[in-house]
Amino acid sequence: MHEDELRYRVELEHTKLVFRRESARETRELVYEPGRCTGCGLCYEACPVDAISLGATGAAVARGIEGLIPVEIDTRRCVLCGMCAGVCMFRAISVKVDGEDVRESRKFPRLVRAFLFEQQKCAPKEDGTPCDECMKACPTGAISFAGLKGKVNTIERDDSVCIFCSSCAHACPTGAIAVEKVFEGEVSIDSDTCTGCGTCVEICPTRALSMPRRKPWEKPPKVEVRQEVCILCGACRHSCPVDAIQVRRDRVNYDRGEQMSWTRSWEKTFRRL
Repeated sequence: MHEDELRYRVELEHTKLVFRRESARETRELVYEPGRCTGCGLCYEACPVDAISLGATGAAVARGIEGLIPVEIDTRRCVLCGMCAGVCMFRAISVKVDGEDVRESRKFPRLVRAFLFEQQKCAPKEDGTPCDECMKACPTGAISFAGLKGKVNTIERDDSVCIFCSSCAHACPTGAIAVEKVFEGEVSIDSDTCTGCGTCVEICPTRALSMPRRKPWEKPPKVEVRQEVCILCGACRHSCPVDAIQVRRDRVNYDRGEQMSWTRSWEKTFRRL
């Protein structure tokens, strides 16, 4: 391959899009898996060349309507910079440079989130039965086992599925789990504008949103938010048909990694979110 030659390849499969660029210097590959995507819009907000657009509405995504794609990637505009993969909280988009994932490489800034499990604090319930409160609370099935193994109460967790929402930590009765989330901030819902359609409740990946039952004489909010487990991804905001939802992100946790020529651009993107 000549030094000034670029080769592009796009493969469309039923379950994913693969976009590859090869040169004498490097090979970059983007993989998008719609089945993992919530349509939250973080990649759309982060893309510096407007190559990503929002596709199906949140309700359609939540119901799994066949043929609808949450986001669309224009490979004619995409420069394979990797920012979309860097901000994706659901691993729906991955970008690799010479086989190395930008999320794992120290050459790229990355969002920081952490899960801490203290085995010595994990214990059975008071009546001696296995404790599986964290597994029941997990919205993604990332905790595949929680209970007794021999005489030890413990858990098994899949990091590739975990979205670090902290539902498990809030459910744990002994404080054995701690979670550091990417964003700090708040979701607010305008009750006057909200129609109570439930679209946001369906799409929320952390089950942070719910529609409270009400009695005829009561006027509770049409939608309630558990701020403590919300990851501020924005799926609810982008899916709301009447723009009744606002997502305010006050702080983002990220690691600058090694100082490369693209570091400042990535930092600007993280802050813009």
